[in-house]
Amino acid sequence: MLKVFEELPFAGTYPSPQKCNESQVTGNWKVQRPVVETEKCTQCWQCWIFCPDAIITRGENGPEFFYRFCKGCAVCANECPTGAITMVPELEFED
Repeated sequence: MLKVFEELPFAGTYPSPQKCNESQVTGNWKVQRPVVETEKCTQCWQCWIFCPDAIITRGENGPEFFYRFCKGCAVCANECPTGAITMVPELEFED
């Protein structure tokens, strides 16, 4: 019998803050960043699957973004079936 999603072992890659390669930091030049509305998020993890830079981790309340490596490509927002991820101009953030 096939296992359901919740029974599958966790797999995937994501950058570890303790082992970041500073030469690969790309988040400094993005013009927009993904922001999640947790109320809309169904935790389908399409964003996590399709992120070309693997900067999304599976958080307890939905996706979490490692912005230092995010290029702002909006693939996650385009793949989100519920529209829970929106791209917000980087100028609206202070960090």
